[in-house]
Amino acid sequence: MATSKTADKKPGKSKSSAAVSPAPDPTEALASDVLVTFLHRALVRLGEPARLSEIALETGEDAVTVGLARATMARYPRRFVAVDRRWDIAQRYLDKSRPVERTLEELLATYGGPMPADAIPGELAQTYGRERVYFASLAPRLLRGARFFPIAQGLAYGLRAWLLQTEGDTEDDLLFYNYLNRDALAPYAKLSPSLPWADNPAEAARQVMSLQAGQALDNRIIQYLAFKALGEDFDAAALYDALATDGGFLALPDHRWLLVEALEPLRALWTTQAQQVVDLPAEEAPAQAVAVDTPARPLEVTAEDLAALRAYLDGREDIVTSADLLASVLEVRPGSRTFDQDTRTLTEFLRARPSDFLWVGNERFRAPGSLPPYIGQVPESLTFPTLPRFETADGEILDQRLADEAFDDALTEDILSPVAQDAGDQEPGERTRWPEGVSADSPALRLVLKAHHKEIGTFPLAQAPAGFFPQEPNIVELTLRDAQGGSYPLYIDYDVQLAYGLFDVYAEIAADSGAVFTLAKTDQPDEYLFTQDNETDGAVFVSPARLDELADFRAEVESSPVSTYDIIRRILDHHGKKGASFLSLLTEVNLVRRTPRKLVASILSGYSAFHPRSNRWTFDPKKEPEGFDKSKAPFLLKH
Repeated sequence: MATSKTADKKPGKSKSSAAVSPAPDPTEALASDVLVTFLHRALVRLGEPARLSEIALETGEDAVTVGLARATMARYPRRFVAVDRRWDIAQRYLDKSRPVERTLEELLATYGGPMPADAIPGELAQTYGRERVYFASLAPRLLRGARFFPIAQGLAYGLRAWLLQTEGDTEDDLLFYNYLNRDALAPYAKLSPSLPWADNPAEAARQVMSLQAGQALDNRIIQYLAFKALGEDFDAAALYDALATDGGFLALPDHRWLLVEALEPLRALWTTQAQQVVDLPAEEAPAQAVAVDTPARPLEVTAEDLAALRAYLDGREDIVTSADLLASVLEVRPGSRTFDQDTRTLTEFLRARPSDFLWVGNERFRAPGSLPPYIGQVPESLTFPTLPRFETADGEILDQRLADEAFDDALTEDILSPVAQDAGDQEPGERTRWPEGVSADSPALRLVLKAHHKEIGTFPLAQAPAGFFPQEPNIVELTLRDAQGGSYPLYIDYDVQLAYGLFDVYAEIAADSGAVFTLAKTDQPDEYLFTQDNETDGAVFVSPARLDELADFRAEVESSPVSTYDIIRRILDHHGKKGASFLSLLTEVNLVRRTPRKLVASILSGYSAFHPRSNRWTFDPKKEPEGFDKSKAPFLLKH
């Protein structure tokens, strides 16, 4: 790839014999930058892929011909892409799994100036393949974030990164945090200190720009000069707004300004350049040339490509997709005839090199070692403690496990419920008694949140049928979206049977134990939708007052070991004659101490003092002296 070749040093040539490239003509470079910006903004206004003639007309520049537009866009494959005889913005074809806020930042950065607010939902819709109305309500909320600022009373938006950052205690700090230096500021030292920054900031900036000889100027230099003059009265966003709404300034990418009057020599250059390219008489000509029936050449990844792919991933802490890598590294354009097949080919190529590329499902990859460190670890709060042997005064051993055959049908049904199961305490999927209609093919799952999972942002895969999530590899990284449009990485770890990454979405849930939420599939295989409306599950819900009581009991148990038998007895004492369902009892026991469900079931089945009544368990103190039910002795498991 060209990116690799430019970094290679050829041996055997002295400095004196090396060819020195002439410095690019600044006017030509500026003309190219402005033309690319005009073409990009024209496509944003058009809102969809367009023909060359439509794009050239939309720029509003007579000097921009069809031929010049095509030649320019063809030279910038990372900005523009040809799709079905039309041209489009390449940014619209990148990874749909990225967080919306990150994509929004990139949209504004590429636009390079005040982006019309009414154009932003359409661009997001194009990027994510969704209806515009979805983003019409989401975008305004995101744009109120700290990274953005309104322009022209909210008719447009920009990035705060374009503005002067005034933090820092010293002059050196101010320069450092704004990537400025004294050499860059030296040409403006001769300007009058009485420029009208307070009364007429646009005129003051125009006088600064007059020293540019028709070239663009970094906004932060202008703002630095204003800041030094105004001191505490300086307002970076207001100054930018003043220039943006003046009409005499053109905003360019990389936070630069150009005087509108400086466009005239650029237009003359475009006219000359247009005469040097051939205007196509029919816009279908390029497509006809490509559509000749010749076999498409399959993707071949060279050693040089492999090095570039490694370098692209090196140091990254987020996922990339095969499609991203094709477009960004191998420069295979989205929309090309072989793009889909090339994506599959590259995916297989990367999967075959796990030491360089960590596959996290579908077409997603990470740099090795870049997964969050908690992945693969069972949180301490989900482990089962090692307990001493508990005996009665008569020497009878408490807390003994029974074989499954000791449980009656109703209790078996309870312990095989997916809600009763948990990480480290679950059945093979084929034994689980799934609710009617729940399977791997279900479009959505109703899940019940337990307190110890809410606390750490996890949930047990025991509640999800195998196949509801992608089943390969052992750790799958998905994108979780909430109803407000936020997106979060969701990690499915089949080794420890946990899903991680729900801490942020759990924060909106009121109940600490027993909240119900839904995970729904979307039209993207690696994207799921999280919704909840503060519904609770009656069996797992625990009131705040009861949570406080159980927290006190937990502290008591942790200070001095207590048998599980006694924990169950005390909880059922609290519920009295009304009793508690197995799932309610299991929930409260686990709020006191992590306990396997079959140990709870064994104690309930093995002692005469516990008995079910209408699917609710009660404790009868009168029968406690009877102790262990000897008829269950054949079912005792040996340790």
